Amino acid sequence: MIRLFATGVSTMALAAAALPFAAQAQEAPAVAPAPAAGDAAQPDIVVTGSRVARRDYQATSPIVTVSSDAIAATGSTTLEGALNQLPQFAPGSTAFSNGLNDNGQATLNLRGLGAQRNLVLLDGKRLQPSSSTQVIDINTIPTILVGGTEIISGGASAVYGSDAISGVVNFKLRKIDGIEITAQNTITEHGDGGIRDLGLGAGTAFAGDRGRVTFGISYTDRDSVNINAREFFRRSTGVSSTIGAGLYTPSTNPPSQAATNAAFAQYGIDPGKVSYSSSIGLNPDGTLFSTGKGVFNYRDTTPYIYNTGQALLQLPENTYTQIPLERVSTFGKVSYDLSPNVTFYAQGLYTDYNSTTIADAAPNAGLWMLSVPLSNPFVPAALQPILASRANAAAPFLITKRYLEAGPRLTLHDSTTWQAMAGFSGKLGQLTWELYGSHGESKLADKTSGSVFASKVQQLVSAPDGGAALCGDGVGYNPFAVTGSAQCAAYFSGTTVNRTKTTQDVVEFTVQGGLFNLPAGEVRFAAGADYRRNSFTFTPDPQQVIGNVVGITRTSATGGSTRAIEGYAELVVPLLRDLPLIESLELDAAYRYSDYDRSGGVSTYKADLDWKVVNWLRLRGGYQRAIRAPNVGELFTASTGVFPTIGSAAQGAGDPCDTRSAYRTGPNATAARALCLAQGVPTAVIDTFQTNVTQVAAYMSGNTNLTPEKADTYTIGAVFTPRAASPWLSGLSASVDYYNISISNAISTIPVTLSLSKCFNGDGSNPTYAQSNYYCSLIGRDPNTGGITNALMPYLNIGGYRTAGIDVQVDWNVRLADVGIGDGGVKFGISSVVNYLDTYKVQNQPGSPFQEFGDTIAGVATLPRWRSTTSVTLGDSRIGGLLRWRHIGGMTDASHVTNPSSTIPGVPAYDYFDLSLHIEATKRFGFRFGVNNLGNREPPVVSGVLGQTDTGTYDMLGRTYYLSATARF
Repeated sequence: MIRLFATGVSTMALAAAALPFAAQAQEAPAVAPAPAAGDAAQPDIVVTGSRVARRDYQATSPIVTVSSDAIAATGSTTLEGALNQLPQFAPGSTAFSNGLNDNGQATLNLRGLGAQRNLVLLDGKRLQPSSSTQVIDINTIPTILVGGTEIISGGASAVYGSDAISGVVNFKLRKIDGIEITAQNTITEHGDGGIRDLGLGAGTAFAGDRGRVTFGISYTDRDSVNINAREFFRRSTGVSSTIGAGLYTPSTNPPSQAATNAAFAQYGIDPGKVSYSSSIGLNPDGTLFSTGKGVFNYRDTTPYIYNTGQALLQLPENTYTQIPLERVSTFGKVSYDLSPNVTFYAQGLYTDYNSTTIADAAPNAGLWMLSVPLSNPFVPAALQPILASRANAAAPFLITKRYLEAGPRLTLHDSTTWQAMAGFSGKLGQLTWELYGSHGESKLADKTSGSVFASKVQQLVSAPDGGAALCGDGVGYNPFAVTGSAQCAAYFSGTTVNRTKTTQDVVEFTVQGGLFNLPAGEVRFAAGADYRRNSFTFTPDPQQVIGNVVGITRTSATGGSTRAIEGYAELVVPLLRDLPLIESLELDAAYRYSDYDRSGGVSTYKADLDWKVVNWLRLRGGYQRAIRAPNVGELFTASTGVFPTIGSAAQGAGDPCDTRSAYRTGPNATAARALCLAQGVPTAVIDTFQTNVTQVAAYMSGNTNLTPEKADTYTIGAVFTPRAASPWLSGLSASVDYYNISISNAISTIPVTLSLSKCFNGDGSNPTYAQSNYYCSLIGRDPNTGGITNALMPYLNIGGYRTAGIDVQVDWNVRLADVGIGDGGVKFGISSVVNYLDTYKVQNQPGSPFQEFGDTIAGVATLPRWRSTTSVTLGDSRIGGLLRWRHIGGMTDASHVTNPSSTIPGVPAYDYFDLSLHIEATKRFGFRFGVNNLGNREPPVVSGVLGQTDTGTYDMLGRTYYLSATARF
């Protein structure tokens, strides 16, 4: 019903906007410059990165300001989709993040240092976190009320507290007088991926202007796009060797080679071609086939299986390119002047949304394997001589398979977030003050249908009648079949529910104003104290607690809380003024002391200089010490199952113990073989060990011994605002800023791919190939098959990050009439933001060398050397057009960093072009039409695997159209 109503209102609004109109509007620039200096008549203002309000204020930290018009011009209905087009951001969780461990949330990742290391604010105040990692789900912010976004780079903990290591993103609410309604419809070139977005904003004064009320509500309904809806993804060559057919998988009790030869000789296959350690399945005609070490005698044409010649792989059928979402976000604020010097305000935010991720049917390889007794009535006659040749011929045997009969695993993420805040603000002489408190909660329920219960499947295959009585179908469950009966599927599958709850309480008092005058101007200050408490609880499904869900690792319930008490002071000191080459020189210094109940006290501080050389040139820069205290998830998360991707040996990655890998075939093959044995690969299979599993089971766990991260940030830059008499230069402004961020004691987990590479001496970390090596201790293997099943990924203070680069921003516009072109108010403008990444280094253990990941992809982040967003605008106050160019530099594959012999290709440079037209038909009605990805470019192949790309960086859907309308009353 909501969707029908939304579609109807959207259609009416668009129709109203299409009424005949008298021309012309100007398109806003894609990225607005930092606020220019004001005059003495302007009120005091605050810019993100400082708590001190003053006139003539331009940020001393590198800052980019994005207007609401610029966000609208991207055509994105979500804030993270619009901001991720800026070069300062690497992709976080987005609309294209689909996987078992994704939860449908949207996050921001400034500088590629992780969503947990940038602080997200709403009007300078902390938002309610949406997960145990304390990150902010951008879906919870109602876009209708966002008037602009300020982004600063570098540490800001002295000003805002923990988490502001890579920078701060501050969403600023706008003032609305009257009622404003917006509607947008988006659809792709293929006619799918539809997004319907509605917004209502309202604001008015009351009680003789002593009070003001503001309200906003946004509704978004986004359709899913299946992965196979695009040719790029249909080229995929498989994601797993676990197929729908049940496969006998030899382990520590293998059959003889002679029996294997005899079984396949009857199909005309020469002796020795089918290894005794091969996995064996059953064709529909009752004959056998082999896979994993060569595919022989496969007689089925099942469309969801891809035959590489070496293995049969499961093709991805049930994966979303774009995940569906339905969201309602609301925000309301009321303020009232109790007296000329005291104002009371209260505000609330409430968001309810659900999104869905999907994964193929559960596989039972690795974590748990089905044990079939010889008494099972479905044991194929053709397989029995092979089973009889085992040393322990009477023992049960293991089967791997994917439970297609249970259907895909569909997870509904039902999320609710709310935050309530109330406070007082006022004046005391020349000072202003504010006292407020807030409480917020986020609840997330992950409901997964298609979950398969191991104990139920085991009961069926262990029953003498093959489960016929238990299923109630009179037939039973055939583990070798591709699909079984609906009754059996209903018996061993169902829905599991995991629940997460996070809360946050904040109380803060601030005061700021002028202290006294110096010859160069007024000394101003800000000071304050705050209390913050965060907590979370995670309640997994009971079946997951006991480890009974196929394809999901055992997970425990957990919870915990953290508390911080802080005090800070900031001082702005004018040093010099009205001297040759020094119009003004100002120092901004701040100090904060934070006491954390888990890690004790810690200090943060900053010192920034703002030097106005002449009227058109300003130099800025400084140093900041920032910290990030471990969050509740990093501290208290119980052992939680995840499924990281390691790739396959056939593609130059995968398990080093695979006989096809560079480790087993290279000059140190003997040492690598010995290390594989020491890790647990059975002797019976060591010389034929091959695995095509590209994802492995791992356990991520919290660590209560973590200590805060520390970061040192240096910035230096220049701002040019010529304001020359020439009309060609009067509209020019530019800034160049260098940033250098160094993080020590960084909190993170070690990726399994990195542990494998370092354990097997890929970069010289383990020259003796010793199992006692730290990285080797993180890898666990199944004692029956040798496959990786329980790799460890604990949170640790692992080492550090170092990144540095240069941001360039240029904004220029000129009124054409002023340069002799036409006689109207048409303006031409160019706005460009460019990032050059000089370095991005990672240290995985204290004292170990830093490794350079800059200019790489598929590693710690997507880190192109060059990235830019440039917009060209043309129009006047009534009509305007915009052409946007997005450039992403080429990159090498990150595997080359940890394994110099890697042959995995990188990606080329990519360019996207977008077009939009904005028309103000009347003062009350306007609309916008746009086309994104004009060239309809496919994404590049990442890591050399067909159908695999970086879903957060590149366009997944192809050419997309949108039409939006705005009505004001």
